[in-house]
Amino acid sequence: MDVESDSDTRLQHQLDVQLHQINRVMSSHHLAASINSGEVHRHVVNFDLQDQVASGIEKLRTLRRDLAAALGTGGVQVVREADRWKLQVPRLDDPPVALLRLHRLGVSLPSHTAMIGLSDGGTPVLMGFSSGRFGHVLVAGDPRAGKTSLLRTIAVSLALGNRQSTLQLQLMDCRPDQNGGTRRPESALVPLGYLPHSLTYPSIGTKQCAEITHFLKEEMAYRRQGRVSKPRIVCFIDNVDDLLEYDDSSAGGDLYRLLQYGPKSGIHLVMSTESADSPLFEPMLNASITMRIIGRIEDPVAARKLSGAGADQASLLNGEGDFLSVVENTVTYFQAAFIGDYDLHLALSEMQSRPMPRLLARPIDSRPMLASSQDPESHSPRKFSMGNGSVELE
Repeated sequence: MDVESDSDTRLQHQLDVQLHQINRVMSSHHLAASINSGEVHRHVVNFDLQDQVASGIEKLRTLRRDLAAALGTGGVQVVREADRWKLQVPRLDDPPVALLRLHRLGVSLPSHTAMIGLSDGGTPVLMGFSSGRFGHVLVAGDPRAGKTSLLRTIAVSLALGNRQSTLQLQLMDCRPDQNGGTRRPESALVPLGYLPHSLTYPSIGTKQCAEITHFLKEEMAYRRQGRVSKPRIVCFIDNVDDLLEYDDSSAGGDLYRLLQYGPKSGIHLVMSTESADSPLFEPMLNASITMRIIGRIEDPVAARKLSGAGADQASLLNGEGDFLSVVENTVTYFQAAFIGDYDLHLALSEMQSRPMPRLLARPIDSRPMLASSQDPESHSPRKFSMGNGSVELE
């Protein structure tokens, strides 16, 4: 698949989803309106509103908050251009390294291996869980370093390249429940629950995560007794420090047992934290942590303590996806790949559209480069219209 057709596929899918969301919001508010065409500009997408919406245009303006929430972007506007009403939606920035494009580089991946980004030399950075010799991963960084996004990238990359019969995923966000336990915190890991590889629905909140950790510890004990290590389970634990500080004292013990004995039973942990200098991590750093991934950390003492390799560059990282990977004494700088909700929806749609049993991951097509072939400075508007129930780019 070449660069242009890849970009068109992703753009067309995004427009399809946005049209569905816009129509859903308008229908829920009983607005008699439809969108049959529009234009894609460099920074915005203009959706043409049909004439019958004119009488309800003020009502539509009041729906901007609902539309912004449904589309995952702020700044939604209703404008009039050349005697036509348009719904103007800001375009989401294309990430420096898009995961779906990275998976089309034609790289032959070993089983249970994820592509997590590109090194400064343009080489894909891999993370493999193919043997019991590889233990666990700890991702650390200050807020907005991109830790949760990296966890999403690793999970989706594993799902794209492996059968769910040989690899299962467990997703956990350990932030405490809010309002006295009556409301769960929002988590960017929740949409990954639709991956066919997910062992259970994502566990959100410290109590649920403690229960899943105990279940995994019991699963590990069963596997050790029967000398079983397949299918491999990769468990993603966002905000693991909240789990370690949980009042239930067994949660920390269960976690340390998994750290010690999990890999030989085919259970690996990918954990993230903002508290790398916490004394709770002292025993963890010496318990089968094979790879340490460090985002921006302002405190150089905490960065050195975590890396074990004098990676003082952590305070110089930009955040938002800049990371250092430390494996033994080898330090690699890389830009993490990113998968947003629209690309995730595209990947899920293609997985679910395959004939049963849908065990094969998405084929990897060869493509020569990651960047778009179009110069953004010379980007001209792309017109689109509705045809056969979906968007058609002109």
